Amino acid sequence: MNDGLAVTPSLLQPAHGPWPPQREQPSYFRDFLLDELESVLFGSQAGFGLERVFRSPLADTSAVEHRQSVARDLEREPLAQSFRTLFQWMEAMRARLDRSRRASHPWQRRLFHLQGADAYLRAVEELAADLAKHPPESVGLRRYGEYLEAYTRGPAFSQLRQDWQKAHSALVGLRYTFRVHEGRLALRAYEGEPDYGRLVVETFRPFFGPEPPTWKDPTPSHGPWLNHVEEWVLDHLALLFPEAFRLVEAFCDAHAEIADPALVQLEAEARFFLTYLEFVAPMRSAGLRFVYPEVAEEPPCFAEEAFDLVLGAKLLGEGGLPVGNGFRFDSARVLVVTGPNQGGKTTYARMIGQVHHLAALGLPVPGSAARLLLPDAILSHFEARENPEELKSKLEEDLLRLRDVLERATDRSLVVLNEPFASATLLDARLIGGFVLDEIQLKRALAVVVTFLDEFARLPGMRSMVAEVDPSDPARRTFRVRERPADGKAYALALAKKHGLTYDALLRRLGGGG
Repeated sequence: MNDGLAVTPSLLQPAHGPWPPQREQPSYFRDFLLDELESVLFGSQAGFGLERVFRSPLADTSAVEHRQSVARDLEREPLAQSFRTLFQWMEAMRARLDRSRRASHPWQRRLFHLQGADAYLRAVEELAADLAKHPPESVGLRRYGEYLEAYTRGPAFSQLRQDWQKAHSALVGLRYTFRVHEGRLALRAYEGEPDYGRLVVETFRPFFGPEPPTWKDPTPSHGPWLNHVEEWVLDHLALLFPEAFRLVEAFCDAHAEIADPALVQLEAEARFFLTYLEFVAPMRSAGLRFVYPEVAEEPPCFAEEAFDLVLGAKLLGEGGLPVGNGFRFDSARVLVVTGPNQGGKTTYARMIGQVHHLAALGLPVPGSAARLLLPDAILSHFEARENPEELKSKLEEDLLRLRDVLERATDRSLVVLNEPFASATLLDARLIGGFVLDEIQLKRALAVVVTFLDEFARLPGMRSMVAEVDPSDPARRTFRVRERPADGKAYALALAKKHGLTYDALLRRLGGGG
């Protein structure tokens, strides 16, 4: 129905292409809480396939930059409001066409179909006017504006508008009398009979006071079913005004399919961006920063003041704000994260994974500045609960998962390992961990490794990141992760002193000291 217009534009990629294919959630979604984020964002928007876009990160710089420019446009309130209005009209169109499909009476089906066309015409014409009034800057939205201008001037849309106007005007112009007498109904064309409604109002006007009452026009039921009286009325109106109803029937026959596929796709694509932008808007209003990352071909790569987006939304709902942290990959392509338990190490690793995934979707990411590589794969290994039905041991299962990660990793992959050696003994953890880190360095992958083994942070080529505690109170976590030498023993000693558990304190308490 595009009247031979130019190739359909796209907000998702520079050149029009097929919608991302259906796929399962990537394995890292659960580790990074992206499964929860997907559910929050798109759980109420079934039918648009938005989760397919969310599960398909890009590896092409031009496509990411194309999306970033679209998202920047949709941050402008006039354009955002234009698309919210589009969504409302398209939802009204679908609701009315759904009632049309479910209606049992032929004339009711046709009338609902006519109403659906009305919503579609409003959606298209209002969006076309808004894009002309507020010209977008992104290539994707500009091309859609050009497409809309050509489409609304084309013969297919013009015919749809003309046929709808004829049928609608004919129905609006109908005038008839409805008479109920002794259980019998009669319909006749209006021939100048007095309006009994007005006569009743005038008769009772002395009782109304200075302000006469008003009555809303009766609203027809939204359900698809009519009772036998309503069906009788519709059938007899069609007999009484055959020309008007012939125009309605002709419209439905000529325009069985109303919506242009390109504009249906535009709605879905715009929903993808606006759903995310509206999700992060309260966090921005609370002072949290978001940035469109610069796309890097090679390290250095970094982010500043980034945070876990899922945690940020949760904390904001509870009246708090997340702590921002940064990371950097350069000649040191492996970050080894150590520090006390509950100090934010897992959250830090999860944040790095989230930021890379969101950046590869062309969306703004949490942070004040960012320059990121587009990974060819995001690979993760987070500790999983032991399955009692699994015949393999926990260590064997962990080793198999690590082998899969190492086999798939390349010099353009992001590897995130969270306590991957926790199921091994200390000696085995040192041996396995050393081998894994050697393999990651050989692959030249970007990697984040959270571990309780401080010695890994001191290996050549590693960048040591430490989850800090309050120096004056080692029991209080700051949730700040800083680049510094690993000093887990210092934390342990400080805690032991705080709680009177040093060797000297215990010796005195047990009576063996001076």
